[in-house]
Amino acid sequence: MTGPYVFIEEARSLAIRKTAYFNKAGFMAYSHLIDEHGCTGFSIEVEDVAENELQDYFSPDFSNIRKKGDIVEIGIVGSGAFSEDFDLDVFKNFRNVKKITTHGLSFRSRLPELFPKLETWLNLDWKTNKVEYLGNRCPDLKNLALHGFSGSLALFENSPIRKFFLISSTIKDIDDILRFKDLEVLQLVSSRITGDVSRLSELPKLRSLRFEGKDKLEGWDKLASRSLENFEASHYPCKFPRENFPKLENYVINAYRARDPFFEEGGDRDALCDQFAAV
Repeated sequence: MTGPYVFIEEARSLAIRKTAYFNKAGFMAYSHLIDEHGCTGFSIEVEDVAENELQDYFSPDFSNIRKKGDIVEIGIVGSGAFSEDFDLDVFKNFRNVKKITTHGLSFRSRLPELFPKLETWLNLDWKTNKVEYLGNRCPDLKNLALHGFSGSLALFENSPIRKFFLISSTIKDIDDILRFKDLEVLQLVSSRITGDVSRLSELPKLRSLRFEGKDKLEGWDKLASRSLENFEASHYPCKFPRENFPKLENYVINAYRARDPFFEEGGDRDALCDQFAAV
């Protein structure tokens, strides 16, 4: 589809009132609607192939957005690439951005410089959007989602990560996650992680924990937490020790197949989903 497309969504969050969603053609034609509708976020879906034709490189024109200081969220998703002569410095004008979503177009090593107030990063393709060691350059990065991550989480160890979502990762050792001592929400989905899962008992602030997939983990019967309130796990290989989680309110264990001998659930499933959708 090469025709223009735009959709404006009213958000429940007080921090992000409205978000405008465009395809590339829609942004070129209707980016002025961001100001007109008082949007505080926008997202552009880039297509490198549309109607069987290779598309031009992506060189967005942000001149129609006058109130750049009102923008707190930017998403650039889909497949494509910035043109070689595109000046990334234009993103510095969005000085209050706290959340970005990246997919096929990368800011690479310049990400901390362009978004110094960054709190949330949804990285939908690590291979395309790799960054080097961040050091102290992202002091406010609290929420991190990584798809296809490989390497070591030492890249982010100086950022105050509170919510972490890891999907389709090649991280081998669960101990790598223990770098984030203040984790409150942790999700591990379709990853190859191994090791002693009970090591997560060392995270004193962990409120919500989710496992999905056949991770080769051991030590399930010793996993315990005095802070955990929400828990979801598939392929849990033993009887769920409910007594190990005195504050647990909502949980679903082994709901991935009918009549699983270790299936258990309790509390409010909708509340459980809301917790893990927050990242």
